[in-house]
Amino acid sequence: MGYLKIIAALLIWSSLGIFVRKIDLPNTGLIFYPALIAGLFQLLLLSANGSLKESLKKTYDFKSTLLLLLIPIFFLANSYFFYFAFRNTTVANAVLTHYTAPVFVAVMAPFLLKEEIHKAVWAAIVLSSIGLWFIMKGSSHGEDLIAANSESIGIMSGALSGLAYAFLIVTLRRIAASYSSLFIICVQNLVVAVILLPFIPGIALSLHHLPYLLIMGIVHSTIAPLLYVQGFHTAKANEAAILGYFEPVGAILLAFIFLQEVPGTKAFLGGLLILFSGYLILRDKMKGL
Repeated sequence: MGYLKIIAALLIWSSLGIFVRKIDLPNTGLIFYPALIAGLFQLLLLSANGSLKESLKKTYDFKSTLLLLLIPIFFLANSYFFYFAFRNTTVANAVLTHYTAPVFVAVMAPFLLKEEIHKAVWAAIVLSSIGLWFIMKGSSHGEDLIAANSESIGIMSGALSGLAYAFLIVTLRRIAASYSSLFIICVQNLVVAVILLPFIPGIALSLHHLPYLLIMGIVHSTIAPLLYVQGFHTAKANEAAILGYFEPVGAILLAFIFLQEVPGTKAFLGGLLILFSGYLILRDKMKGL
């Protein structure tokens, strides 16, 4: 059941690239408003079912509290780099480079989760690095140097979002048993909204934006993360990261349908290498079961 919840969340998130492209707001506003909507909505849910009072009454150790407060930081970094990638390169490039995350998780897991590292991880690092190089090479725009540089920065931003996402995964894994799923994502969204609040007054918001932002706040930022965090009660960090490959498949299909974007040959090959590197980690993990 945990795996199905994670897959459902990732399929919802696969539509994020479409929303980022369709909403003409700066990334700061695009992160702030859904986080605020989601945080307030989640706070109401927690208050209504009495779990807010229950969560606040519990005594938590310093490490768990610190990890809980780090989640919004990792989420904010992940979102900002991811949205920047969507705006500066293709949806396929942004999502595929973002999914270097399983390799980052595999490298971090021995240090942060006490999970054993195997030889397959080093092979995955090499393959994912080659894949990233292929995607970078496929971003060339001939003599249009400015466009080429912008796309290259977008691709690197996608990889940085993968790194931030990896930190988010291992942190969630550490505290999933200590806090309720809804409480974790409520804290995440409200803290992100507070952090971004000083940067919002100069961003104009119109009625045209509201339906999109409400969907992002309730569906993408409440339902999806709730399913995702609940999935961690039975799924391990590396396994959750590998299941994440449902997202790039969904994202690329949606980009083809709504934006008429088709990955180039080099981007396709690079993406396959990145995905295969994740498969190697999963296969190695399954051998140890």
